[in-house]
Amino acid sequence: MTHPSQTRSVVILAAGDGTRMRSATPKVLHQLAGRPMLTRIIDVAQHVSTAPICIVVAPHTLDTIQSICGNQHVYVAQHERRGTGHALLQALPAVDADSGDVIVLFGDTPLIQPSTIHALLADKDAHNATLSILSFAVPAPHQYGRIVRDDVDRVTAIVESKNCTPAQALISEANSGIMVLSLAWARNALPRVTPNPLTNEYYLTDLVAMAVAEFGVGSVRALRATDPNDAWGVNDRSQLASAEAMLLTRTCTALMASGVTIPHPQQVAIAPEVRISADTIVLPGSVVMGQTVIGSNCIIGPHTSIDDSTIGEGCQVPHSVVKHSTIRANTHIVPFSTLVGDHRPEYHKKEEA
Repeated sequence: MTHPSQTRSVVILAAGDGTRMRSATPKVLHQLAGRPMLTRIIDVAQHVSTAPICIVVAPHTLDTIQSICGNQHVYVAQHERRGTGHALLQALPAVDADSGDVIVLFGDTPLIQPSTIHALLADKDAHNATLSILSFAVPAPHQYGRIVRDDVDRVTAIVESKNCTPAQALISEANSGIMVLSLAWARNALPRVTPNPLTNEYYLTDLVAMAVAEFGVGSVRALRATDPNDAWGVNDRSQLASAEAMLLTRTCTALMASGVTIPHPQQVAIAPEVRISADTIVLPGSVVMGQTVIGSNCIIGPHTSIDDSTIGEGCQVPHSVVKHSTIRANTHIVPFSTLVGDHRPEYHKKEEA
C-alpha cells in the first residue's frame, strides 16, 4: 500500500501534435483564461506532489515549452510518438524515485482539479490497488474507452471504442486517461506492453489487463469523477473555447460562494488565480486576469479590463483598462481611464540559467 508520506511523482504527457488546432503554436501552449494551458496542469501537479514534475514533449516543441514553463521541471523528448504507453516508458527513467506512485496527467486536459487527484490517490490507497483510473460519465455511444466492470462493480478491463461488442458500446462510463500507478510495478510492466496490431502504438490501457492477470480483479480501481468536466480534453479551438467557458464558470461560482457579487456571471471573465474579497461587485463586460488582487467593497466595471494588478478596498473602476498597476484604497477611477504600470507578478518562479 502506498502511504501519503511516500513519494508521489507526476508525469505530464504533452507530446501530441495538436494538428486540429491549425496553429504553429504547440497545442498545450494555447491560452486558457489568460495563461498557457500546460501551466494550468503544472499548477495541479504542484498541488498534489512535491517531487520534480516530468513533462513529455515533442522534440520540436522542447525549447519553446521549457522557455515558458521554466527550468525547474524535467523535460523528456519523445522522439517517436508511439502512444501513451510509449510516452510514459520514455519518462520513467527521469522519475527520481524507486517507490510510491506515479500520477499520469495530460497536457491537453486542463480542467482536472487537485481535489479530484487527491480523491483518486485516496481511493487507490484505501483499496491497496496497483492502478487507479479516473473515469467519467458520457452518453453512449462515444469514442472513449469503456470501463468494463463485473457484477460486483469491480474493474475487469478497458475496451477501446473500436473493439467494443454491441453490449459494451452502450457503457457510459469512460476512461479519462488520467491514472495513478504503483511506480515499481509500472517500471516492470511497461516494457512488457506490446504494440497495438492496428496502430503499432503502445497504450497505457493495456496495463489494466496486465494488472488483473497478475494480481486479480480488485487490483485495478476506477473512480468516477464527481465533475465529469475534469476529464475534458482539448483537441481543437472549439473545445478550447468550451474548456475556457467551464473554467470561468467554476471561478465565478466559487467567488460568489465566498461573498463576491457577480450579477451576470456569463458576461464576465475572471481567471482562477484572481483573488477578490467579499462585498465587491463585478459588473457585466469586465475581464479580470492574471495575478490580480481586489479588495472588499469595490465596484469593478461595467466594461473594465484588469490584468496583473492590485486594487485596494473601496475602489470604483468603471469602463477602464488597468494593467500591471496598483490602485490605492478608496480610489474612484475616472471612466475610460487607462493605467499601465510596471507591477508584473510572475506565474511561476524560474530558476536562474
